[in-house]
Amino acid sequence: MTRLRTLVAEILGVDPSIVTAETGPGTIPQWDSMAHMQLVAAIEESYGVQFTIEEIPTIMSIAELAALLEGKGVAIG
Repeated sequence: MTRLRTLVAEILGVDPSIVTAETGPGTIPQWDSMAHMQLVAAIEESYGVQFTIEEIPTIMSIAELAALLEGKGVAIG
């Protein structure tokens, strides 16, 4: 999950050490609606996946994001 945490930290402009499985829009002020879409786009490009319009608003934590990626066959380690 280190790669995912690093990518999230980079997009949000925060230190990777504060990004945990529980991190989400309610825990980091920088994670607003615009950052959410930037995050989705960066993850889709980085991992070669595409989220459905229904999945995008359900991403409320790094753990949920990791679960979605794993559901798409991406190994999160």
